[in-house]
Amino acid sequence: MSLSQVSRCVSCQRGCGLEVLLPHLAAVVVDRVEVSPGCLQVRVHPRIEGAACWRCGRVSRRVHSRYERRLADAVIGGRRVVIRVVVRRFFCAAPDCPATTFAEQVTGLTSRYARRSPPLAAMLTAIAVALAGRAGARLAAVLGMAAGRSSLLRLIGALPDPCTGPVRVLGGGPMPSAAAASTARC
Repeated sequence: MSLSQVSRCVSCQRGCGLEVLLPHLAAVVVDRVEVSPGCLQVRVHPRIEGAACWRCGRVSRRVHSRYERRLADAVIGGRRVVIRVVVRRFFCAAPDCPATTFAEQVTGLTSRYARRSPPLAAMLTAIAVALAGRAGARLAAVLGMAAGRSSLLRLIGALPDPCTGPVRVLGGGPMPSAAAASTARC
């Protein structure tokens, strides 16, 4: 199957196409796939008609405008992947909501201000946890994922703190006896 056939067939329900390679594109319709020597560009738009306001949670279908977001994705076949998503801005339908307009977020693909897809962010986070700054940036470059040392350190800083259990022992060792404590003061 050629890439042009995959491009035509990718949004169909038969299960063939890019959803095998890019399962995080389940919530979008693939419009076009463009292949260049070093890059694969996937142009998509969301499947759903409306979106929920991030402040009040009310669903709106009244479109304000559209714009294009570019998300870096994991490398496929040695080529960088760029997902170009046509995102809509909606008017918020709630009269008491402070957000008059809001941009839709595609489930499993976009989040506010993100420029990486979730799989790429997960890969870079794993590299950052293992190697941190410069070494992680060198490994990411070899694997075809562009990330600087500061970006990797920010990914580590964004991780939640590990959960700690209840404190069982507080202090550095066994408690001194009263006699030893009185002689230690002299």
